[in-house]
Amino acid sequence: MKIQSKEIFWCADDDRHIVIHTKHERIVGLLYCQGDGAEGLFDAPIDEDLTSFFLAVEPILTGTTELEKINQAIWAHFEYKTSNKA
Repeated sequence: MKIQSKEIFWCADDDRHIVIHTKHERIVGLLYCQGDGAEGLFDAPIDEDLTSFFLAVEPILTGTTELEKINQAIWAHFEYKTSNKA
C-alpha cells in the first residue's frame, strides 16, 4: 500500500507525538510516542493493532476533531492493553 501522506503532531495536553498515515484522505496507519522520545518516530512502522482499534471505534468516539478522537482511542487502547496484562 502506498501512503500518500504522513504527518506528525505534538499533542501537549496528552504529552505525546502522533504520526498519522493517510491514503485518499483516510487514516491507514497510526503510531505514537508518549513524552519527548520522538526521534525516529516518523520512519517507524505503524502500530497495526492501534490502527485497527481506532478504525473500529472511531464512529463512537466523542472528540470534536480527528486528533481528539485519535487521542481518545490511544487512551482507551492503552487502558485495554494494560488491564489485560494482569
